[in-house]
Amino acid sequence: MRGHSDEPGGAGVWRGMDLAKQQFRQLLSDARERLGLSPGAIDELTRGAQIARWRAGQRIFDASDTTDLVNFLVAGAVKVSCPTGEGAVCVQMVRPGQFFGLNWHSEPGQPRMFVATAFTDSVVAMVGSRHMARIMRALSPDAVLQLFAYSWRALSGLLYEKCCLLDLDLRERLLHELGILARDFGATRADGGVVLTLALTHADLGELAIASRAKVASAMKLLEREGLVARDGRHLVLPARFFAGEHKHVDRLIRNGWGALARRVA
Repeated sequence: MRGHSDEPGGAGVWRGMDLAKQQFRQLLSDARERLGLSPGAIDELTRGAQIARWRAGQRIFDASDTTDLVNFLVAGAVKVSCPTGEGAVCVQMVRPGQFFGLNWHSEPGQPRMFVATAFTDSVVAMVGSRHMARIMRALSPDAVLQLFAYSWRALSGLLYEKCCLLDLDLRERLLHELGILARDFGATRADGGVVLTLALTHADLGELAIASRAKVASAMKLLEREGLVARDGRHLVLPARFFAGEHKHVDRLIRNGWGALARRVA
């Protein structure tokens, strides 16, 4: 493991570990009904989790690493990408409260096939697959099915998000990905716009929209002229008109499960 793990080393380290585990427990509790986890299972997950901190840009796992750990993002942002031989395609920007690398239930020792990198300084809770299996054995059959259904929904939702891109031009791909980022990492402003809390470069957007940095830069300039995108320092801002109901990308975002946006344009 290449990150910084919270091993004993002083009162400050232990306080940090306790806080991260409290955050981990709270995030699991918030999603308990969707996950199908009992309070006892959440206690066991929290006790058995190893907390690691990763600096921005650090690799959390590589494509060749095995699937022996369950990863859960406690704080920060993680980029999961697929190596293509000539570069990489960003599959997902993971937000706090999400599992990533959700193939832990596969045959032990199999490579992950994807790369996870800390996009910002991040805190990750990691649970060994054997410990997770012991917890699952103590769950009721209905709860186990619900837990698997949760992972299936997460993966199928991500697959749907990416399938939406297949027949879109670059402009629409960027609008789609910017909307997903606003859903997961957006802060609403008083004027109705949304500022993205992640500082994204054109190269970052190119990995998401499957385009070169130069083409993304040109497309973003056009979106700025249309008033659909703006800048606030290093951060992108999506003005209120970005979320107007007549835009095709808004309908796609609603179908991707953004309930708050559906209420906004209703």
